[in-house]
Amino acid sequence: MIKLKVKTILFSGMFLVVLNITAQSLKHPVIWVTEEERSDVLEKIDKYDWAKKMSNDLHRFVDKKVEEHQKNPLAILSTIPEIPADNKLTEFKATTVNEHAAVLTDASYAAMLYFLTKEEKYAQFSADILWHYVSVLSERSPENTTICGNHFYDPRTSYAQFALAYDFLYNYLDNPKTKVYNESTKKRASFDKSKFQKTITNMVGSTLQEYGHPDKHGKFISNHPILTAPGVLFGILCVEDDKERERLFNIFWEKGTAHQNSFKNTILPMFGKQGIWPESTSYSFMPDVTMVLNIIDRVFPEMDETKGYKNIFKGNFLFDNLRMPDGRFVRYGDSKRNHDGTKKLYIYTLNLAKRRGYKDLEKQAEVALRQAYNREGDYHPKISPSTFNNSEPLKLFWGNDIPELTNGQIDFKKPTVLIEHAGIALQRNYVKKDNELYGLCGIIGGAHYVHSHLTGITMELYGAGYVMAPNAGLPKTVKERRIPLHENYFRLYAGNNTVIVNGTSHGIQPGSWKDGAYVWQNKVVNITSEPKHLEDPISPNFNFATQFLNDEINKAKQERTLSIVRTSDETAYYVDVFRSKSMDENKFHDYIYHNIGDNTIIKNSNGKVLDVKETSRYQNDIGDPVQSPGWRYFENTQVTKPIKEAVNISFHIKEDNRYMHMFVPEGIEREYTKALAPPTREAKNGYENKKTQVLAIKQKGEAWDRPFITVLEPSNHQETSIQNVEPLITGSKTVGSKVVSKVKNHIITDYVISQDNANEVYFDRKLNIKFTGRFGIVRVDKVDDKETISLYIGDGKDLSFKSYHITGDDENKAFKLFN
Repeated sequence: MIKLKVKTILFSGMFLVVLNITAQSLKHPVIWVTEEERSDVLEKIDKYDWAKKMSNDLHRFVDKKVEEHQKNPLAILSTIPEIPADNKLTEFKATTVNEHAAVLTDASYAAMLYFLTKEEKYAQFSADILWHYVSVLSERSPENTTICGNHFYDPRTSYAQFALAYDFLYNYLDNPKTKVYNESTKKRASFDKSKFQKTITNMVGSTLQEYGHPDKHGKFISNHPILTAPGVLFGILCVEDDKERERLFNIFWEKGTAHQNSFKNTILPMFGKQGIWPESTSYSFMPDVTMVLNIIDRVFPEMDETKGYKNIFKGNFLFDNLRMPDGRFVRYGDSKRNHDGTKKLYIYTLNLAKRRGYKDLEKQAEVALRQAYNREGDYHPKISPSTFNNSEPLKLFWGNDIPELTNGQIDFKKPTVLIEHAGIALQRNYVKKDNELYGLCGIIGGAHYVHSHLTGITMELYGAGYVMAPNAGLPKTVKERRIPLHENYFRLYAGNNTVIVNGTSHGIQPGSWKDGAYVWQNKVVNITSEPKHLEDPISPNFNFATQFLNDEINKAKQERTLSIVRTSDETAYYVDVFRSKSMDENKFHDYIYHNIGDNTIIKNSNGKVLDVKETSRYQNDIGDPVQSPGWRYFENTQVTKPIKEAVNISFHIKEDNRYMHMFVPEGIEREYTKALAPPTREAKNGYENKKTQVLAIKQKGEAWDRPFITVLEPSNHQETSIQNVEPLITGSKTVGSKVVSKVKNHIITDYVISQDNANEVYFDRKLNIKFTGRFGIVRVDKVDDKETISLYIGDGKDLSFKSYHITGDDENKAFKLFN
């Protein structure tokens, strides 16, 4: 094992810490598991069905191939594609990546079975495959070493599998009697360790690319060096020469290169205090980081590196807070709603915590895993190889059996969750019974980060079993990310639920995470919320969050408040208050809203369907390379006449008769355009193949003192529990809405007040309401002749209604029920 000696040297008045590394050769296997741990793994397989199943999966994937190989080595070897001359192919032209990954995955699985069974047929099969690659790559240099032809794909798909197989086979290959199959002579020949080592160092070198530019510690980077990190680290741990291995590890961990940035000094500092990788939802999981930290701690325990990254291990538990009521994830930026990396994070964290004696972390991981297994109907892991997901067997080697009865519980359903790097605030209100149908969950926010979309303050809403109002998300394939539909629509304002200022909202290229994307925007920040991040609410029926954007690109200020108001176990609604104003000329604002469904019906407050006529108003752009703001993709656009009275819009999902009912209060003249947009990605029940319903509300002038206010009720009924919505006005400002609902024999009247600063005073003499603060609610729940009054201060100082009064605490919040 590597031993670290620390010396402190006084140099030019500064103290420097120098690591002197002395070493002995590593014992193999070392990457995922050691020979000393083999008996524990075998005990797991013997004792637990889940482990036995994973072992059987390994056999299922390779046993027949091993038998065939014993009869005819060329049966497998002759199917291996040709290795390209260098790694200069694009991702789309590296067409053999799947085939190479598959055969090297077979090699690594067979090597794992050799480790478990000690049957040499598995080792021979794996060694012969590795030798096929060694015979070619050992003659090359790092600059032209490749397997599939693409420098980004190689370490992610094949280098890691090659190194894993080599690690498990190391002692078998070290035997002088071992021979490998030579395809040119069609005979077995002695194993040449030097060629294996040359191949390994070539693979490592082609990923580190020391021949390129140096790393700049602390710079903003993408996820690429994380995704390639296992491929290079695994290879480094297979380098036999101690000094060279130490040198290469120092580059990987400390120094870095422009291509493979320093794991310690460039990658890890980007995690920040929340401990998550700062990208879109599904890109943030990054389980490879916890895996790499665990491997380094296993191999080099003297470094004691894990104690400095508790924020990352804590951050591993944040993602389960981002689930919708149906168990899928909220979506911001380039993200896939169905992608779930939580269990990997918990398994890796638990393995580390048990070994290091981090008792609290160990308990937390055990509880989180048990809750995950219960949600999925117990633990049924499977090994199913894929080109880019090749670490599934690690669940066998690092996995622990989790008792069915585990003490403790983690509440992953707190009403407010903030994701700071993405400018996101989540709001939810869940119920105990039929939560998938009656629970609500939404997010508002936006920012620039790698894989971000240009959205301003976007919104996503769940209700009645669907993600009703979706953010754009990510297409199925990498190739689809490069087409205009994604780059000129889904990734821009008009592909999301936001407000566009003067028809010109756009991003800029300088600072953008991707060349030619024009998606840089200022970060949305949280102004206030109740409850605070991951805290408990003061009321079971009310919660809210307010986000603010100082948009320096479009010279505008925007503020969005999303509140959830519950009226019963089966009824609840969202209140969306969007303020927006240009700091130059306020020509007009467009409130853009997408909803899945089959049709959109726009009615006035009397229930009369409004006449519409065709319009081409959204067939334009600002002339930038991405056609901002992106609304050229709206089809069948039909617009109403300007209307000042209240408007009710319903979006109908015919598949199972679900609805989103939207209410816009009277008082401001607007035009309502309904349209169709490209289908919603990952929508359920076939709606990913149907056009998405779009509503665009155009308002002339500013929208700050006269904000867009919509009340949205998801439902499985055509009839709404909401009966009426009216604006709350003070002077020239609209500051909220009065919402009247009928729930069984209850008439519930909610006065939802949302103001633009903490010292603002709302006073309505007729209603006898006075409120000082940003957000408050007065509820009158009437049954027959009896009234129950609820007063809620989400952020404020005082709230009075008639003779009832409450005062905000030191956090400016309060709630009281008056019978």
